[in-house]
Amino acid sequence: MELSPERRQQIEEEERQRLAEEQYRSQVRAGLIATPSETVPAAPERRRSRLGLPLLVLAVAVIGGAMMFRSNRYNPAGNYPWLTSWIDSFGGSPRSPSGSAHSPSGSPSTPSIRYVLVTQKIATGEVVVKARGYVQYRFQITPEMRDTRISGSFNASGGSGNDVEAVIAAESEYMNWINGHQARVFYGTQGRKTTDNFDVRLGLGTYYFAVSNRFSALSDKYVFLNVDLNYSKVETY
Repeated sequence: MELSPERRQQIEEEERQRLAEEQYRSQVRAGLIATPSETVPAAPERRRSRLGLPLLVLAVAVIGGAMMFRSNRYNPAGNYPWLTSWIDSFGGSPRSPSGSAHSPSGSPSTPSIRYVLVTQKIATGEVVVKARGYVQYRFQITPEMRDTRISGSFNASGGSGNDVEAVIAAESEYMNWINGHQARVFYGTQGRKTTDNFDVRLGLGTYYFAVSNRFSALSDKYVFLNVDLNYSKVETY
């Protein structure tokens, strides 16, 4: 089969175009292989890695300095409100719902205690103790009383001997003593006396201090008394 001149010319033109395209592709491939480093921008990446550490150190120093400023004696919220907001954004001190920072002074403080010395009068002044009679003073020591002591003196006059009997005893033992029976007492005159002093430590309970003239059939006695109950109690402030 024989091609016409027009068809032969068309085929030759198409072959020339194909060869030109193959040459162009070969040149492009050769250019890519010869200069591969030009397509990879490595320098900017190294520049960012060198700047990262100094920026981190600078940020830490600024935050630390701001936190120290906030903890000093000045009020950053009043003088530099923008600094307070900036610090809080990095996790500063917690704030209450009203917006003010919590301070130790706002928490309830533990109360302090102290011991106060108390003196309570049991008997004072002159009393008349009738013949065959007695006078008595009842008092109690409770748990809040500490280091309790009863101290004092008496001075008797009247009759032939100017004398009386005196005692300090717990309630149960006092009834034995006043009725002339044997009793355990914390203080006693061990007979008749004109004057005497005493200072006795006592624990919890109910007690009596008494002056007796039951041994005298006719004479009244005039007795000057000065008796105190001393103790310490706890006070909070």
